[in-house]
Amino acid sequence: MTKLLRVFIIVWLFVFSVQAKEMLTLAIGEWAPYTSSTEKNGKIAEHIVREAFALENIEVKYKYFPWKRAIVLVQRGDELGTFPWYKTPQRQKDFIISKEAILVSKTVFFHLKSLNLQWSKYEDLKNYKIGGTLGFYYTPYLKKQGLKVEEVPREEMNFKKLLLRRIDMVPADFYVGYNILYKLFTPQKAALFTNHPKSILHDRMYLMLSKHIYNSQQIADSFDKGLLKLKGSGRYDKIIDEFMFK
Repeated sequence: MTKLLRVFIIVWLFVFSVQAKEMLTLAIGEWAPYTSSTEKNGKIAEHIVREAFALENIEVKYKYFPWKRAIVLVQRGDELGTFPWYKTPQRQKDFIISKEAILVSKTVFFHLKSLNLQWSKYEDLKNYKIGGTLGFYYTPYLKKQGLKVEEVPREEMNFKKLLLRRIDMVPADFYVGYNILYKLFTPQKAALFTNHPKSILHDRMYLMLSKHIYNSQQIADSFDKGLLKLKGSGRYDKIIDEFMFK
C-alpha cells in the first residue's frame, strides 16, 4: 500500500465518522436543577439526555424557550423534541414519548413556616389560595380536585407572591423549589419557607418528540437504548450525585 493511498483511507475514514454522527436539537426551558441556560449545576437532565444520546453516536444541542412555547413548537413540528415532561393521556396522543424515564420527581406544597399546614386529602385545601404555573401538569390536576389555583407565567413569581402572602402555597418539584428559593432570596428570607412532606405527585419525567418529524420514533428508540446503557454503566447515578448534591 502506497503512502498516498494510506493517507486517502485515513482521510476517508475520518470524513465518514464525522458524517455518521447524527446531530439533533431539542427545545427546553429554565427548570434548575434539571435544565438551565445559566446555572452550571442546574443541568442534571441535560447531561443525562446528552450522554444517553452520545452512547448511540448522536450529538445533542439545546435551544431555550418558555416551557409553554417549547411544547407547542414540538407539537406542531417546528422543533424535534423537548424534556423533561410528565406523561399524561393527552401527551401520549400528541407526542412520541420515550419508554425510559429520564428522572423521577416528587412534587410537594411549599409554604411559609408561619402557616400550620395540615392536609391528608384535597378537601382539606379548599380554603387556601394556591399558586400555579401556566403549562405545568399539576395546575389542571389541582383544579380538577376543586381547588383555587391562580396561574402565573413563571414559577419564580409564585414564590415571590408566597413571601408577600398573596397566596398560601405553591406546588413545585422538591429540588426545583429549593433551588428557586435560594436563588431568589437571601438565606434569611429563604429560611421562612418550608414544604409539606406529603407528595402531590410522584412521577417520572420523559423525552417527548414531535409526531410530525419522520424519524422521531427512531430517535426515541435510540434514546431509550442509550439511557439504558447509561443507567447500566453506573454513570447515570454519578451524574445525579455530581449535580444534585453540590
